[in-house]
Amino acid sequence: MVEIKQLAAGFQVCGATFDEVFHSRFKATMAAHAVALGDATASGRPVAIILPSDWGDTILVEPGRVAPRAVSADTLGAARG
Repeated sequence: MVEIKQLAAGFQVCGATFDEVFHSRFKATMAAHAVALGDATASGRPVAIILPSDWGDTILVEPGRVAPRAVSADTLGAARG
């Protein structure tokens, strides 16, 4: 779970491995999405973003695809024998 809290100092984004305050609602929202996507991809399960009550409903972020590792021509040649 990732949560955005509205504080006098700005917008706090809290997650399992992340805790930072932003002065912009936009930056806080983008950070929350990035943290949630990273957590969801690492765990393989959806992660909720809890928003302040007047911002709307909870957002559920699904795991992303893990990009395939780059393979060099040398690696391909060695694999082919």
